[in-house]
Amino acid sequence: MRITLQSTKEYVDLILKALSILAIIAGGGWAYYQFRLFETNAANIQISVSTETLKYSDDFKLLVIHSKVKNIGKVLVEPGKGGLVLTVRKLADELKPGAVDLAKAPVVPPGPTNILKRYPDGYVLEPSVEYDEVLALVVPNENAVYAASAVLDLGDNDEVDHTTFARLEKN
Repeated sequence: MRITLQSTKEYVDLILKALSILAIIAGGGWAYYQFRLFETNAANIQISVSTETLKYSDDFKLLVIHSKVKNIGKVLVEPGKGGLVLTVRKLADELKPGAVDLAKAPVVPPGPTNILKRYPDGYVLEPSVEYDEVLALVVPNENAVYAASAVLDLGDNDEVDHTTFARLEKN
């Protein structure tokens, strides 16, 4: 059997077509793996709440609440109409041992605050970006415990939330 230029072209063409078919199959498998099994096109939001206190005057302190929202997913997320609501509650001085029902604690004025109302043009969470939204409250300079919670509406009856506590001591 003699190798000619024509037969070499036919073999190379056959090999290239076979490799193209394998590449298409591998690409389809990768797409299924990424989008179906790992849902890389789904929203993946984390939220954390932290507090700090600052002396404001002899009679008052400044309670600063940081609500940090991070989009650890790979897609842009636009929050739902409920927005990002921060609520601060003051716990009673004398609680009995056991679970604390935060819903029964009085809400500190101005009440539940939708931070995203500050952005009339809309608010989007870019992938791999962390946002720090801040609410500052003037509170009495007294021994007290506050619960600060943040709830982010993601739409479609889905939300993510976090609550933290701050203990203030009179000075």
